[in-house]
Amino acid sequence: MKTISKLIVAILLLSINNPFFCHAGELPAPFEDNDKWGYIDGRGKEVIPPQFIIAFDFSPEGIAAVVDINGWAYIDTRGSIVIRPFVFDNGPDPFKEGLARFLIAGKIGYFDTRGRVVIAPMFDFGHPFSEGLAVVCSGCEKVHEGEHWSMQGGKWGYIDKQGNPVIPLKFMSAGDFLHCIMGCS
Repeated sequence: MKTISKLIVAILLLSINNPFFCHAGELPAPFEDNDKWGYIDGRGKEVIPPQFIIAFDFSPEGIAAVVDINGWAYIDTRGSIVIRPFVFDNGPDPFKEGLARFLIAGKIGYFDTRGRVVIAPMFDFGHPFSEGLAVVCSGCEKVHEGEHWSMQGGKWGYIDKQGNPVIPLKFMSAGDFLHCIMGCS
């Protein structure tokens, strides 16, 4: 009898984690229809109509990367665009230490994993965060070198995760922090 009771409990526990059961707070899942992507809930009901060229899973914080006719964006669970990320290496900028870059009117800022702006766009360029700091520049310009580009000129320095200058923007160049080692000239 104990074996049967244990078996019943095991089956019930396994069914709770079954993806076909709808759970409160479940995030929508991407689905494709006629070469467009939208999102469905746990019951298979469409919650965001197919409108995207590419659609990724929602993060635990409730945003998902998508591509629409205007490029990469992050949307919320209602399908509204939250923010358009900086595009790097053919995709949305990756989150580093909980922040990713975005670009508005030629200026770089940073947003968090919920899509909230943490550092307003005020820099001509900025690197991802490393060990709590990001390299940023003011007055630098994008220089194309074949299919690649780099940022040159301007004044470079370091900011913290609140956007405060930690090392002033006064250097000709600066490198990322790596294991508490940095490079400036």
